[in-house]
Amino acid sequence: MLRICISALFLFAIVSCGGTDNGQTSAPQIAPDSPSTPSTSPTTWQEGVFSPSNDFHQICADPSKAYDQATAVQGTYIDENNWIRSFVNETYLWYDEVVDRNPACCSTPEYFGLMKTFETTNSGNPKDKFSHSVSTKEHLDSQRGVELGYGFLVAPTTEGVYILHVESGSPADNAGLRRGMVISEVDGIPVASISDEQLFSALFPSEPERHEFTISTLGGSQTRSVTMRATEVVTTPVQRTILVGERTGHRVGYMLFNSHIPVAEAGLIEAIGYFDSNDIDDLVLDLRYNGGGLVSIASELAFMIAGPRATQNAIFEKFITNGKLPSGEPIPFYNTSSSGLPLPSLGLDRVFVLTGLLTCSASESIINGLRGIDVEVVLIGDTTCGKPYAQVPEDNCGTTYNVVQYRGVNDKGFGDYADGFRPTCPGRDDLRYPLDDPEEEKLKGALYYMQFGECPSSQRGSISSGESGGAAKVSPDQDQPEPPAFTEIWPPAMPLTILD
Repeated sequence: MLRICISALFLFAIVSCGGTDNGQTSAPQIAPDSPSTPSTSPTTWQEGVFSPSNDFHQICADPSKAYDQATAVQGTYIDENNWIRSFVNETYLWYDEVVDRNPACCSTPEYFGLMKTFETTNSGNPKDKFSHSVSTKEHLDSQRGVELGYGFLVAPTTEGVYILHVESGSPADNAGLRRGMVISEVDGIPVASISDEQLFSALFPSEPERHEFTISTLGGSQTRSVTMRATEVVTTPVQRTILVGERTGHRVGYMLFNSHIPVAEAGLIEAIGYFDSNDIDDLVLDLRYNGGGLVSIASELAFMIAGPRATQNAIFEKFITNGKLPSGEPIPFYNTSSSGLPLPSLGLDRVFVLTGLLTCSASESIINGLRGIDVEVVLIGDTTCGKPYAQVPEDNCGTTYNVVQYRGVNDKGFGDYADGFRPTCPGRDDLRYPLDDPEEEKLKGALYYMQFGECPSSQRGSISSGESGGAAKVSPDQDQPEPPAFTEIWPPAMPLTILD
């Protein structure tokens, strides 16, 4: 049986994202005489009548932009729009909620943005926050874990841009940038005086540009300027595999896992093997920055957590379609690697998952898949993004389109989490501490829960050193002020669950 994959590649869009989804909850109206409307003569269009998408595949307005120019032929933007129209009608999960529009109405990016549902979930959120497009080159680069930039994740606020995570060996790392530092100026201009568009372009340039940044420590006690040139950064998806120690009276493993890309498999196998050899009692899986990726990787990791006894003959994820596409075979808990070698396993009946604004897609599949076989999943942090959906990315004329096509459910048939999984214990992304520091609020919350079986109180303090008595609570480090709460992370990733 072929493995069905969810790919984080097709991620950065967003985030990861380069998508056409602009977050609108109602379909934008395009006037017939809109300046953005192409002047090319329209072709014959009949509402509700669709030709096969293959009739328009790789017929391009500019064949030179196609990723595979050998298969592209000269056409018009209307041909590209006709492909989108038919492809959506054939594969889109909510195809019957799409308003059929004349392909001559507007440019291809605008047209794709219209060809989706504008219905909402029960909570009023857009039902489809995830369909998007990205250049095929970006899509393929992301498959390899390569991104152009400085190698950091940041949180923009009115007070400055807070650095959340720095990729090892990146320009940001080499310049000495660390989690918790704040960018206050870009090219000599205060962040507060720069538009969001200009700020984003400087922080995440599309070309290998050079920019100067004024950096300060949290609280502003030290300030300096650094100049960095954007380069292709190779990401490491599995990081900080450590033993937290016997802070809770037993051995705890901690692992930061940021992306379900193909190269993550080797790192996960090594990490789980390390934890197994050290006979850990509990695992803290940090998915706060993990927007998704290959479903095969998610299935393998879920097996390595739960082990063969709990996963035998169980379904990791089953996908439901629009009735036009075949649903395919359910995905099991894979117990071998992509090369066929047996996977190590921990045999845990409980796992702690640290969640954040980016926890999405394949990361949520791990949560849902494990809960489907009665593994206790304790969530510490924020409500997850809510993506029980999957898609198969498709290239046309140099653009890879990601259209929601499947809804995933676990072994119990549950998949109703379009508004995300709520945390067992809420917790901030505490920038005063490194991610693997036991005093970092989310990790500290997990350790507290292990020790006392409940969430920590609002009075955040240190956990006891592992003695059997109560927790000795102290105040946080008063030398570092608390960073402000943030509501978005850049680059904004478009989480994807992609079947391959």
